[in-house]
Amino acid sequence: MSPSLRQLEYLVAVADTGGLTSAADSCHVSQSAVSLAIASLERTLGVQLILRGPGRTTALTDAGRQVVGEARAVLTSVAELGTAARDLGQDLAGRLNFGCYTPLAPLHVPAALATFRTQHPEVDVAFAEGTLPDLQHRLLEGRCDLAVLYRQDLVPGIAVDKLYDQPPSVLLPPDHPLARRKTVSLRALADEPFVLLDVPPSERYFRDVFASVGLPMPVAHRTTSFELARALVARGLGYTLSVQRPPLELSVEGTPFAVRPLRERVPTTPVVLARAEGARLTRRAETFRTFCREFFGARA
Repeated sequence: MSPSLRQLEYLVAVADTGGLTSAADSCHVSQSAVSLAIASLERTLGVQLILRGPGRTTALTDAGRQVVGEARAVLTSVAELGTAARDLGQDLAGRLNFGCYTPLAPLHVPAALATFRTQHPEVDVAFAEGTLPDLQHRLLEGRCDLAVLYRQDLVPGIAVDKLYDQPPSVLLPPDHPLARRKTVSLRALADEPFVLLDVPPSERYFRDVFASVGLPMPVAHRTTSFELARALVARGLGYTLSVQRPPLELSVEGTPFAVRPLRERVPTTPVVLARAEGARLTRRAETFRTFCREFFGARA
């Protein structure tokens, strides 16, 4: 026997909701129907897919995670049949799931989505923020079609298109003596407090930047918020490095800061558009992929 679409749908629902009961609710069926379907699927495939835990919770086995990724691809392909006729007529329609690394999202996602929606209003684009590991996991599981990432810590099975690459800049308090210079040496800041934007794997990247000029990284403050890092700098509590140059040199409080290029040549981390290697992209995903290469390249 072959797995049924219903069984695959229930398995994906269990993965998304974390339990048989909640999966049943999302699929509008009884909990016993989901449980029987999963048990039947396990017998058909000859592997255990989920582990039943206390409180009606479940966890996917290693085999279950792999099967869920394949199930998502199958269900997506079936869903594509509903829009195939319109695709043949050169129309685009349907849902596109797009991911973006959290520090990049405020600078790129709003403009990208608004511009793409103007060009293709019939495409429903949903987006998710996340860390690099989280977004790559989404891609491999089929929960995300494309994602904008830094080209760091890529796992096997991820393919990328380079969008742009640029060196980091220094963000300084506006009254800092070095803020009047055209470029700033990292060595001149060696004894000053550093504000680290700590969203993995940014710490390792910035340590590599400091190491490239023979310096330790003097972390005084850590934050996962790009806005908080800039606000701390604007208030004179340290300096920071940023790969992304903000269009407005103002903190969220409206306090100014200065942005200056680094004088030293340091490692860079290219921004890329990632996808699951070997996955068949829908026509709307291919259209969005082409759009991103042009859009992000022009804004770099």
